[in-house]
Amino acid sequence: MIEEIEKHLKAEYPREGCGVIGIVKGKKQFFPCENVAEGNENFVISSKDYFGFKRKMDIIGIVHSHPDGSSEPSEHDINCCNAIGIPYYIFSYPDMDLTIVEPKKRTAPLIGREYEFGVTDCFEAMRDWLNSEGKNVPPRGPFEDDWWLKDGLDYFNDKVMGEWGFHPIQKAEIAKNDILIFNVFSEKANHCGVYLGNDVFYHHAANRLSCRESLYPEWIKHLTRAYRHET
Repeated sequence: MIEEIEKHLKAEYPREGCGVIGIVKGKKQFFPCENVAEGNENFVISSKDYFGFKRKMDIIGIVHSHPDGSSEPSEHDINCCNAIGIPYYIFSYPDMDLTIVEPKKRTAPLIGREYEFGVTDCFEAMRDWLNSEGKNVPPRGPFEDDWWLKDGLDYFNDKVMGEWGFHPIQKAEIAKNDILIFNVFSEKANHCGVYLGNDVFYHHAANRLSCRESLYPEWIKHLTRAYRHET
């Protein structure tokens, strides 16, 4: 497997190469993924690649390289690893030194947390709130930022939400701990929150701290649909 990883990292150099490690017929295999990040000093796994593999196998590792650098994880690597809940396999290239980062349980507060996409954002706020209520919402895997501006990406449709244990409900049926989906100045869903009752919901919007907020008069304008966890 190391040979396949090195071959892919070499082909991607000087960009960061990335991919996933999955279990196929009881054996580990490496699967290269497209890095859709801008620039050479970061990686964002293509959602099409990641979720395509995720539907076919159990993903047990996220692989990426640090070209011409150390395999030591950055703070962003550690935070993303913790958010996704899957070990990170970081290779220096061309040395191929390996550091494995194991995810740890995060202790970020529910109210007043700083926004960081992919680490502490609207999905993670929703997931952490529901988990604090005893509902088991699994880690999501990596998201591509600004997905609502890209063709073929929709993280809040019935199929994807179903993979996290949610089923759609009518807006008239919304009750405590149901998930609210918003289209904020977009034709595609790009925000979520948790309904708390009495027209109040919990969410984490970009460039703001996580908080409780009234649906009225502004947020209700963007509410498009709702889901309920199947716990």
